[in-house]
Amino acid sequence: MRRRLLGTVSGVLARTRVYLAADAIEVDEIEGYTGTRRRVLLDEILLVTLHRRRRLLTVVIWLVFASVFSFPALAVGRTTAKEAALLAAVFLASPFLLGALLHLAFGVDVVTVFGKRGVAQIAFSFRKRRAKEVFALLRERAQEAQDRARGTSAQPRPPEGSTSAA
Repeated sequence: MRRRLLGTVSGVLARTRVYLAADAIEVDEIEGYTGTRRRVLLDEILLVTLHRRRRLLTVVIWLVFASVFSFPALAVGRTTAKEAALLAAVFLASPFLLGALLHLAFGVDVVTVFGKRGVAQIAFSFRKRRAKEVFALLRERAQEAQDRARGTSAQPRPPEGSTSAA
C-alpha cells in the first residue's frame, strides 16, 4: 500500500505532513531544508481523539491586522470628514474582523493519534467533514491492526441489550 496523505499542519517555521501507510501513520516534519520522519504503528495506538481548538494568538493576530489597516483612515478622519473616515476604517478592517469571527465561531478541528512512542496531529481549519472522515478511518485501521496483532478477527458484536444463545 502506498502512503496516503491524511492532512497537514503548517506553522511559522515548520510544516508537518501526516500519511497513512500500510502498518503505520507516518509524520514528516519539515523545518527549513531538513526533514524528519516519525512513525506511529497502527497496532500500538492507544487513543485517537477529535477535538476543536480555538487559538487566542490567531484571533489576536487578526485583530492586530484589522487595527493596522484601519489606523490610517482613522488618522485622516481626525482632521477631515469623520463619517467618511470611519466608514473607510470599517471597510479596511472588515476582512480581518471577519477572519477573527470565523475562527472564534468554527475553530480548528484537530485529530490526534497517541501511540506508545509517539503522537501525530492533523489540523483541519475549514474541512470539518474531512476531519471526521480521517478520525473514523484511523479508528477503523487501528482496530483492524490491533485485532490482527492479537490474532482475533473483527467479529461483529451483538447490539447492546440483546441476548445471545451462545
